[in-house]
Amino acid sequence: WAKARGVQVTAEVTPHHLLLTDALAETYDPVYKVNPPLRTDADVAALRAGLADGTIDAVATDHAPHAVEDKESEWAAARPGMLGLEQALSIVVQTMVEPGLLDWRGVADRMSVRPAAIGRLETHGRPLAVGEPANLLLLDPAHRATVDPAALASRSRNSPYAGRELPGRVVATFLRGVATVLDGKAVK
Repeated sequence: WAKARGVQVTAEVTPHHLLLTDALAETYDPVYKVNPPLRTDADVAALRAGLADGTIDAVATDHAPHAVEDKESEWAAARPGMLGLEQALSIVVQTMVEPGLLDWRGVADRMSVRPAAIGRLETHGRPLAVGEPANLLLLDPAHRATVDPAALASRSRNSPYAGRELPGRVVATFLRGVATVLDGKAVK
């Protein structure tokens, strides 16, 4: 409604809200306690449709690592939040690319171009050009792997994707022409 009237407003969705539903929260496993809470299958479908048609501008991870004691407690005492950064692209591939809701250009738009424009980061989200520093990501889309929280870069382990097989593997990333990830591992 606001965008149709020219109001300068943006919207984002998290990977976990594109994949997970409130049925998981019914288990009272604190790993699924997030704010805003997980929603119904119909809400998840609406979020996917909104991302696909551009109503939702960006995917933002809302990555919220917590100490074990903050998540391994009863539901009421647990802190809201979950890991999301390392699996963000895989979740978008599974929920948006594989079912044909977004193509790869759409993924780049929602995860790089639009977020950079919203944040007014002129040196990000741009097409590759001769003589310009490269900001890019190389992905193996055919790769599939099971998420093991112990193998994640985060020191936290509150991953809702533990044991879930996800598509895609980030092979390398470059920021201003400098490698930041090579062979799937952060460059130190």
